[in-house]
Amino acid sequence: MRMIGIDEYDKNTMQLAEPIYDFKKRVLLASGSTIHPKYMEKLKEIGIRSLIIEDAKSAGITLDEMIDMPTWIDAIAVVEKAFDQVKAGKELPLIELQQTVKKLIGEVSARKAIVLIPTSTIADNLAQYAHAVNVALISLQIGIKLKFDQLKLNGLGLGCLLHDIGKAVTDDHALHPEKGFQLLKSNRELSLLVTHIAFQHHESFDGSGFPRGIKGNDILDYAQVCSVANDYENMISKEEVQPHEALERIMALSEKKYSHSAVLSFTNGIISYPPGTHVRLNNGLLGIVTRIESHLHRPIVKVQGINKELDLSEQSTMFIEKVYNDDLVENRD
Repeated sequence: MRMIGIDEYDKNTMQLAEPIYDFKKRVLLASGSTIHPKYMEKLKEIGIRSLIIEDAKSAGITLDEMIDMPTWIDAIAVVEKAFDQVKAGKELPLIELQQTVKKLIGEVSARKAIVLIPTSTIADNLAQYAHAVNVALISLQIGIKLKFDQLKLNGLGLGCLLHDIGKAVTDDHALHPEKGFQLLKSNRELSLLVTHIAFQHHESFDGSGFPRGIKGNDILDYAQVCSVANDYENMISKEEVQPHEALERIMALSEKKYSHSAVLSFTNGIISYPPGTHVRLNNGLLGIVTRIESHLHRPIVKVQGINKELDLSEQSTMFIEKVYNDDLVENRD
């Protein structure tokens, strides 16, 4: 099992490892299916840019670090319901949101790290809700590394699912944090810590963020965690940045945009090279990452041509030099 860009799909050698869902969260194509060319344009029309597939190259790769797909879809549905009810002037579905958070905590706790299902695998109209779920997953991973107790994890997860709720009532990007805060603080069942995630997730550690330009310890830990997770998720899903590059970008902004503790905990819980990633090693060998064992940033690589696996955690002089697309066509520029 591995993730590919939709343009890399080959109907002769690949089949779906996970279902494709339409804009109503119905299964459009089931796992095990091949994609007929006439369906490909339809998938692109609804905004799907990534696929999770099985083929000979991915034999033995399980992506155990990836969240259970039905759980992910169910969580997206709950976030969508929350947005819809806010738009209609109704109460948030708090019980369903809290139950969703518990399930997500279970998903994260069961894994050494989380590999995100990019929002590019789902229809465009669901992307903002999938984004919220992914931000919650990464935030919970960070929270666990920060040794948050169950109560704190519950608050963190709930606040992250709702961090963009202000977008339900405004299209103004600059206004959505304050609009979200105003919406959430009127609900007596939500703590101020939870509501401030919506308010502060675009603030920066150096004071250059918005809406208030606060800095340093004036930004709550919850909001700092959400900020890191929010930016990482946008890089992975919207910008289609490779995970290792997104990780580097986040680390470069430590003590500038994010607190050092949030960045350190993030790097201790994120996989640089997910299973299924095509790589070139510094000795020129090409291969595919098969699994993560003892080190999140030093994976096991199956070398192309010689059918041998190398555990980079045991190779002090060997490292990944470049990541490739499915064709493994070398670009020496």
